[in-house]
Amino acid sequence: MSKSTDRRPFNVRPVDRVRGVYDRLPNDQRRIDTLRSELSKVVQSHDYRFIETPIIEHTELFMRKSGGERLAQIYAFNHRGRDLALRPEHTASIVRAYIDNMQSEPLPLRLAYCGPVFRYEKPQAGRSRQFTEFGCELIGAGGTHADAEIIRLALQTMRSAGISKPHIVLGHIGIVAGFLAGLHIDERAQDWLIWTMERLRDNHDADVVIPEYLVRPPHGADSFERLDHLDQAGVITLLQQSGVEFEGLSRTPEEIVSGLFEQRQRRYDHDVMANALAFVKELTIHSGPPDRVLGSLRELAASSGINAFPLDEIENIIGLLQTEQDDELTITIDLGMGRGLRYYTGMLFEIYATEAGPQICGGGRYDDLAQVLGARAPIEACGFSLGLERTVDAGAVSQDGESLRRVFIWPGSDYAAGVQAAGELRKQGWNAAVDPRQRSESAARRSAQRSGYDAFVRIVNGNVELVHFEAGEEVISSHQTPDKEGS
Repeated sequence: MSKSTDRRPFNVRPVDRVRGVYDRLPNDQRRIDTLRSELSKVVQSHDYRFIETPIIEHTELFMRKSGGERLAQIYAFNHRGRDLALRPEHTASIVRAYIDNMQSEPLPLRLAYCGPVFRYEKPQAGRSRQFTEFGCELIGAGGTHADAEIIRLALQTMRSAGISKPHIVLGHIGIVAGFLAGLHIDERAQDWLIWTMERLRDNHDADVVIPEYLVRPPHGADSFERLDHLDQAGVITLLQQSGVEFEGLSRTPEEIVSGLFEQRQRRYDHDVMANALAFVKELTIHSGPPDRVLGSLRELAASSGINAFPLDEIENIIGLLQTEQDDELTITIDLGMGRGLRYYTGMLFEIYATEAGPQICGGGRYDDLAQVLGARAPIEACGFSLGLERTVDAGAVSQDGESLRRVFIWPGSDYAAGVQAAGELRKQGWNAAVDPRQRSESAARRSAQRSGYDAFVRIVNGNVELVHFEAGEEVISSHQTPDKEGS
């Protein structure tokens, strides 16, 4: 006698979700869809047209301008000899699409986008490694009127998302860039100062020590000089024997080690770096409402020999924003915003849900990006972006998104009648689903209530009965044909 087939389920371990990404379940998806729809109406009313670019691009696209600032965040890989990356943001892709397809179009171009982006960051509340980015780019328009248009549009998207009192932090890369240009220090030292400035924005009293690799010791030898007996070939051999892998990198071992030797030589007098550190500290301290800090910032620029035109531009932008007499608009000037120094060329801004709330949106001016990416000529441009997920969390988008009327149909023994009833209800504006499982009416009704349906239809002997679930009460109407209002 043969044994029956064993149909017990296999003890298989589930496949885990990748850390830092999410499963967006139906209710959350409806909130995102609702927000996307509302934001799209706002930007389209300003004549911004939607464009879609690939999720996968050549890695070089995101490295040309941002360089090391973006490298650590990119999901990059080599596939069949090509260096590719999942896009970490849209702007570079939008500008590439402009260069490929739209250089002959009349300017300015107003373009909008919405889609997933991927950044390798530490997952935490309000931040994941995949999120949906929404934004606009104004290509081919310079000056403060264009800057104000982008900021004003960003504010309107915030309000359409239910953020009634957004707060703007307004900066300009020009002051920092002008100061750094006068120091005659290399990009490595500049990057450290910018990183320090961002840290001091959050904590003015943070203890900052100038790293040894940037300054010459005031006297005597230092730890770097202990390697004087090694040449570049010796360092390469030492690294390889230590298990360091060079394969797959964009530079040869010789180029990497040569760069390290050059960096060792590029150190500066301690006083130069100390004075630079004192300046960025001073810059972060002078942040606040325009009427309180603009005067002191002009004095700081004058005493440092820096052209004050960025402050003139900020004042003009604020004046243009305030022409709408918006009593709810609050502005902070903060020239310590150093993020994106290699990317932005002029004004930059952040928008917060409230003065003490989370950052929701950001943007700025990037006039030389197009030429860096291969455009025939420089092109003025500015834009903004926001994350839909974070905006939903900060705004007032309802849990269920747009108001939908959902009905669950139990067809009894006449499935064809159930399908016909569903079709009629859909024409009347219902979202209708027919129960495909042959179960009892009571089980189907319990399932409909648990699933959050607004109404339940049962079909008995060709008679269609509509049951509304309202505040726990059932209101029943009976018809031969479906009726949206049930009466």
